[in-house]
Amino acid sequence: MKSFDSRTYSINDFVEWDNAKQLELNPRFQRRSVWNDKAKSFLMDSIVRGKPIPKVFIRQKLNLTTKSSVREVVDGQQRIRTILSFIKDGFTISRIHNHEYGGIPFSSLPEQTQSQILTYEISVDLLINLPDSEILDIFSRLNSYAVVLNEQEKINAEHFGTFKVLADRISHSYFEFWIKNGILTERQIMRMAEVSLVADLLIAMLDGIRSKKQIKKFYSNYEKEFPYSPDVTQANFHSIITTISDLFPEGLRQTEFRRVHLFYTLFSAISHRLFGVSNLSHETLLKPINIAVARQGLEHVDYIFGVEDHTQLSTKEQQFLTDLRRATTDEAVRIRRGNYVAALMG
Repeated sequence: MKSFDSRTYSINDFVEWDNAKQLELNPRFQRRSVWNDKAKSFLMDSIVRGKPIPKVFIRQKLNLTTKSSVREVVDGQQRIRTILSFIKDGFTISRIHNHEYGGIPFSSLPEQTQSQILTYEISVDLLINLPDSEILDIFSRLNSYAVVLNEQEKINAEHFGTFKVLADRISHSYFEFWIKNGILTERQIMRMAEVSLVADLLIAMLDGIRSKKQIKKFYSNYEKEFPYSPDVTQANFHSIITTISDLFPEGLRQTEFRRVHLFYTLFSAISHRLFGVSNLSHETLLKPINIAVARQGLEHVDYIFGVEDHTQLSTKEQQFLTDLRRATTDEAVRIRRGNYVAALMG
């Protein structure tokens, strides 16, 4: 027998229930720590932009004394608490997340925007008079089907600062680029591989080439303060991608640079030639790129991969090939690869 009913309720419905003392936010079922201000801001920015948010589970109980229904939020309490607090001017959206409405309390927003927020609909599974044991069983079953989060998905769930927003925005804007060039598959992108890649590339641009294992640390370091201009950083990122497209007008799919670790090397080398990467060689720092000369030099990478007898390769070529096949994300290996490719471009 079906034990739930799927419905949608507006934010205004939740406000009315709260005002009428018909809404309970029970901490017994709270599964996560209290959200910080950036997490709250990110949720409200999603609502202001009309983006979907996860569904909420509510247990509806009948109060026999008052002859009225009480709605107890058993999953989604942080979301509802955040929404109600925002409506009461408890906090504002951060300018990091929304330039237009950042720093403006709900009561000072344009009336049309207030109306859009209040009429925003939240998906709800309504549980009718179920005991605690049944609710816990439902959560257990839902968790049994849940996909285990990978490292990048965990990082994204924990951070809401400028660096996270920037990595998300850039990675999503180049969706077609990742697919067209064979760098990532749609399946990989569904698990945030493009966000992980862009975060890795941004770190190289801003702080120098680092081990991929350092990504989480940089998310944490940049959570409270991001000492760079997001707009300039995004513009520089775009310039590097544009240069790659100029070097390979037919795309990367038929080249070795489609491989993620080699694409990282190509991107870092071009970044060094255009803007400088702190721990790459000074010999190629800010050295202008001649597209024709650079393209000819980069074609040598495909040649190296095609040589069957490695004894025909120079010592540097053999080292480069070795670095492409072992510890591909270690800092020292990445630096050697970056210097080699930066020099190949003439």
